[in-house]
Amino acid sequence: MSLTLGYFSKFPAAYKDREKSIGEVRFNNINHNIIKDKIIIHANTDKYQQEIEIQDEVIHLNSPVKVFCTCESFKYEFANAVFKAGSLLKSISFVRSIISRPKEKNQYNVPSGCKHIVALARQTIKIKPKRGYNNE
Repeated sequence: MSLTLGYFSKFPAAYKDREKSIGEVRFNNINHNIIKDKIIIHANTDKYQQEIEIQDEVIHLNSPVKVFCTCESFKYEFANAVFKAGSLLKSISFVRSIISRPKEKNQYNVPSGCKHIVALARQTIKIKPKRGYNNE
């Protein structure tokens, strides 16, 4: 089972000190697409791309999600734990590359989003998609 949108909208207690970094995140754009029974959210900052796949027909805090960000923090600190929690949105080749990564930065393997994913989850909660409409 995947983690929820609400879970990714905040940092776990182990990473509460990162809350102040959310203010640094500036999205250039946020788009959403409705594909069958999923809502796909794409976003990007100047350097990185983010994606949240909502495995539901509506957006709410309990919606199960899969996430991915191209930033180094996500890839090397959180992706392995997010994968183990069933919420990593990426190909198996990427998964294989992260499983062997050292876990010094996330020694307790706590699943979390990077600051980009947490900020995007908070923005996503505000989106009210309509069937038959894609915002690209």
